[in-house]
Amino acid sequence: MIRLIPRELLSALARKGRIEIIRTLRSFPDRDFTINELARTAGIPVMTAWRATSELRKVGILRTRRLGNSIIVSIVEDPHKLRMLRLISDTDPQRTSALLYAKSLGERSWLRECKLFGSVGRGEHAPGEEVDVAVIYDDAVISENEVRAAAKQTAERVKAETNVTIVPLCIPESEMGRRGGLASELRERETIWKR
Repeated sequence: MIRLIPRELLSALARKGRIEIIRTLRSFPDRDFTINELARTAGIPVMTAWRATSELRKVGILRTRRLGNSIIVSIVEDPHKLRMLRLISDTDPQRTSALLYAKSLGERSWLRECKLFGSVGRGEHAPGEEVDVAVIYDDAVISENEVRAAAKQTAERVKAETNVTIVPLCIPESEMGRRGGLASELRERETIWKR
C-alpha cells in the first residue's frame, strides 16, 4: 500500500525553516521549546520560526500552548503523522545524523562501508532513539582499537552537533564474507556510505 503525503504538508515543508523546526523538535523529544529557543536551536530567524510554527500547527504536525507570556511548541504524538514524517527523510534527525556520521567517518581511508541497522534501519524508531551504524573497516591497515576510538570520537562529535546518539558497531571487512550470523544480516541492511 502506498502512503501519500498530504499536499498541504508537502507545501508547508517546502518553505524555509520548516524542516529545521521538525528536525529540532524530534532531536529533543523530552524538551519544551519557546519559539525563540526553537529558532535559536534550529538556526533560523525568529520570524521564520513564528510563521513556520503557525503553519505546521494548522497542518496538524505541531501543537502549541501558552505558558505565561511564552508560546511552547511541541511535535504531535500522533503515530500516523510521525510515520508520514519518516517518509520525508530530511525530517528524521536519526537518519540525518547517521548520514552525517557516515560522511564524517568516510574521510578516513580505512573505512569501507557504513550500514544502518536496528530500529532506525527498519524505520520503526521513535524520536530520541539511538542509531545503530555498522562501521566496516579494512582490518589489513588498522587495528580494531584504533577503529573503535575513531568511531567513538566521531559519534561524540555528531551527538554534540545533533543531539542524536550514534552507536557504532565496528566490523572487520574480512568478516563480512562469512556465511550466516551478523555478517549475513548486515549484508542485507541499507548502505548509507561506501567507498
